[in-house]
Amino acid sequence: MGSPKALLIGVLQVLLVGESSSQPTSRDRATLLAIKNAWGNPKQLASWDPAVNADHCNWTGVACEGAGGGRVVTGISLPSLNITGKVPGSVCDLTNLTRLDLSYNNLTGGFPGAALYPCSQLRFLDLSNNFFDQALPDDISRLSPAMEHLNLSANYFRGAIPAAVAGLPALKSLVLDSNKFTGAYPAAEISKLAGLEQLTLAYNAFTPAPAPLEFAKLTNLSYLWMSSMNMTGEIPTAYSNLANLTLLVLSDNNLSGEIPAWVWQHQRLEFLYLFNNSLTGELPRKVTAVNLRELDVSSNNLTGEIPEDFGGLGNLSLLFMYENQFTGTIPASITMLPNLREIWLFRNKLSGELPSKIWSIPKLTTLNIQNNNSTGSLPAKITENIQRIVIGNNRFSGSFPTSAIGLQVFNAENNLLSGKLPPDMSRFPNLQRLLMSGNQLTGSIP
Repeated sequence: MGSPKALLIGVLQVLLVGESSSQPTSRDRATLLAIKNAWGNPKQLASWDPAVNADHCNWTGVACEGAGGGRVVTGISLPSLNITGKVPGSVCDLTNLTRLDLSYNNLTGGFPGAALYPCSQLRFLDLSNNFFDQALPDDISRLSPAMEHLNLSANYFRGAIPAAVAGLPALKSLVLDSNKFTGAYPAAEISKLAGLEQLTLAYNAFTPAPAPLEFAKLTNLSYLWMSSMNMTGEIPTAYSNLANLTLLVLSDNNLSGEIPAWVWQHQRLEFLYLFNNSLTGELPRKVTAVNLRELDVSSNNLTGEIPEDFGGLGNLSLLFMYENQFTGTIPASITMLPNLREIWLFRNKLSGELPSKIWSIPKLTTLNIQNNNSTGSLPAKITENIQRIVIGNNRFSGSFPTSAIGLQVFNAENNLLSGKLPPDMSRFPNLQRLLMSGNQLTGSIP
C-alpha cells in the first residue's frame, strides 16, 4: 500500500487532469453568460442559464466541438432574435470561435472591430441586416486571416469601402450590398482575392464608373451581384473568363451596348438579371446557355425577334423580357419548356398568332403579353395551374376561359372576345381581378 503522501499526489494529479479538461467548458460557459449579460439578458436567450441546462453546448445558437469535458464553443448563430445593443467585447474570449452569425437583429454602432479583431480563428462572420453605421475602418484587415465569409450587407455603413477589406487573403465570400457606401470601390484590390466565389456590391451609391475589368480575374466567382451601383458603359467581354458563374446580376444600372455573345453561350449560368438598363441590339439566334433557369432582360431597348433557341433551355422557369422593342411572333419552341412558370412579354411590338400550345405548358402560372399586337383564340382547355392571364390591348378572340379554374387575375381588356360570361363565377374561387371591357362579350358579372 502506498504512503499517504503518494496517494495525495495521485489524487491531486487526477483532480488537475479533470480540471484541465473541464476548464475550457467552464470558461466558455462564463463567457457566454457575459455576452448574454452585455445584451441585457434578453428573454430570447433564456436557455443560456446553467440552472435550465447545465450543458451550454445545448444552449440556443451555440455550437461546440470536441468530446466530454474538452468540448469548446466554435460557433454562435443567433439570427432573427431581435437582439439589441452592440457586439460584446467578450465575444472573442471564446478562443476557438470560428463562426459568428448575428444577422437580422437590431445591433447598432460602428463596425465592431475592437470586439472582433481578437477572434483569431474566425472564418465566418455575418452581421447583415442590422443597424450598423459609420465608415468601415481602414484596419478592417485585422480580422482573422482565416476569414472566408464576410457578410456586412443591409446595414448603414457609409463612406468609401477601404482597400483593407481585400486584405483578408482567405476570403471566399465578400457581401457588401445594400449599404450607404459612396465613392469608388477598391476593384483592383478586390480582384487579387483569387479564391473569391461570391461578391456583392449592389445597391450602393458609388461614383458612376464602367463595370470593373479587374473582376475578370476572379475566375472562381460563381455569384456576382452588382445591381444599382451606377455602372456605365458596356458589359465587359472580358467577363467571359468567369466560367464558373451561376448567377450574374447587373440590373438597375446605366449599361449600354449589346449583350455580349458569351452570356448566351455560358455553360454554367443559371440566373441572369440585366433588367432596367439601356441595353440595345438583337439577341443572337444561337443560344447554348442550357442551364439558364431565370432570365430577365426587361426594361431595356432590345430589338429583333425572340430566339427560337430559347426552346432548348429546358431548365428555364422565368422568362422576363417585357418593356423592350421585340418584334415578330412568340416562338412555338418555348411551349415545349417543361419547367416554365412565368412568361412576361408585355409592352413590346410582338405580332402574329400566339402558339396554341402555350396554354398547356404544364407548370405555367403567369402569362403576361399585354400591350402587343398578338392574335389567336383562347382555347376551350387551359391548364388548371394558370393563375394570371394578362392579355389586354391585343387582338385575341374566343371566349372567357372557363376551364382555368385557378385564375386569380384575368385581364383581357380591348380585345375581340365574344360570347357570354359564365353564369356562375363561384367556379373561380381565387379570382381577385377581372378586366374585360372593350370586347364583344354579353351577359353580366354575377
